[in-house]
Amino acid sequence: MIKLKNQIVTGLDIGSSKICVVIAEVDSDSSEPIIKGYGIVPSKGIKKGLVVDIDNATKAIFNAVNEAEKMAGVSIESCYVGVSGDHIRSMNTRGMMALSRDSRAGLGEARPIEKEDIERVIEHTKAVPFPIDRQILHILPQEFIIDDQAGVKNPLNLSGRRLDAKVHLTSYNTTVLSNLSKCIQNADLEIDGFVLSSLAAAYACLEESEKTMGSVLLDIGSGTIDVIVFYDEGVHHTGVVNMGAGSVTNDIAYMLRVPLEQAESIKREHGFAKVSLTDKEAFFKLDGLGGRTLREISLYDLAEWIEPRVEEILRESFLEAKKADISLTNTLSVVLTGGGALLKGTDELAETIFNTPAKIVAPRGFQEYVTELSNPAFSVAIGLIKYAIAEQINGSARKKSSGGALRKIRGWIKHLTENVM
Repeated sequence: MIKLKNQIVTGLDIGSSKICVVIAEVDSDSSEPIIKGYGIVPSKGIKKGLVVDIDNATKAIFNAVNEAEKMAGVSIESCYVGVSGDHIRSMNTRGMMALSRDSRAGLGEARPIEKEDIERVIEHTKAVPFPIDRQILHILPQEFIIDDQAGVKNPLNLSGRRLDAKVHLTSYNTTVLSNLSKCIQNADLEIDGFVLSSLAAAYACLEESEKTMGSVLLDIGSGTIDVIVFYDEGVHHTGVVNMGAGSVTNDIAYMLRVPLEQAESIKREHGFAKVSLTDKEAFFKLDGLGGRTLREISLYDLAEWIEPRVEEILRESFLEAKKADISLTNTLSVVLTGGGALLKGTDELAETIFNTPAKIVAPRGFQEYVTELSNPAFSVAIGLIKYAIAEQINGSARKKSSGGALRKIRGWIKHLTENVM
């Protein structure tokens, strides 16, 4: 197992509304990363996970990194990067192989399964035709099947004649990530690896019991909502809804005829996702613009504008989660995170749509700046740090790469080996 001693790990979360950089120190003597510094700047040149202006995106990334470096008192060279956007695709697939063969009878005698067998059967799961512009991002094992025995989590050293692997596979558009890579490299950073944003958020927010009993995590951003479904310790679906909390802000700006920045403030201070949570007699004052008189706005009226939009994006998230190969009735809860989850009443509305308990969760399991970063808006950035630590502890060395799916599998297999030996 790799010993992590005073090592610096950086997470870069590039969203539609903000860019967040978190620098952490990793020490094998501590079970939690120690946050050394962070930087948050308004996002520019990025829309719904896509680069629309390389120069502006590069400047924003550079500024966020510079802010984090000043706070941390260190200079960073590389980072793990969260990936989102509707260019992400996912599927559940499987691979199978005979462990031994008899030339006359087909399958031969059972034999112990070795780590090379696990690596080979995982490789077989990649035998899926992809367009030339797509590459694998993650291969996430769900379970193994030895002969007719399903539900095996670690097949190493168990005996069998045939080995099957069921996995969740995610892929990305190479052009999209090429443009994102240019921005990061132009900001004088190398890339340790790309990580699906919803997977990173899960590392920061979910308990192991929630991964086992089943949960749906929604990372509600400004431009997109990242969806990930866990059950029986495995990922059974990942997806992206191409709308987010920014839609609510746009609606408020249109209805009140105010700038987007002011609409965002109104949403945060006075907004409710459910009309039933508001007081019909409550009002807030809105400063007049351009010589207009002071206005009083009813919280009830504001919620009447907000609720239909939030219901729409949550229903789209529900439909996305339903694409999982398990019934959502098997899931324990809905976990809401991301900056968009902070709108009051979002959890209650999610409960009515998913028909299961829902809660808003902030990142956990880190030291220093806990008050500042224990906020759903920082789940992906913190999760990237925790993902990176897990990858390294599991035997996956830090290589400067934008892919590395096979390398991650080998690290995961090594982890299985170490747990058994």
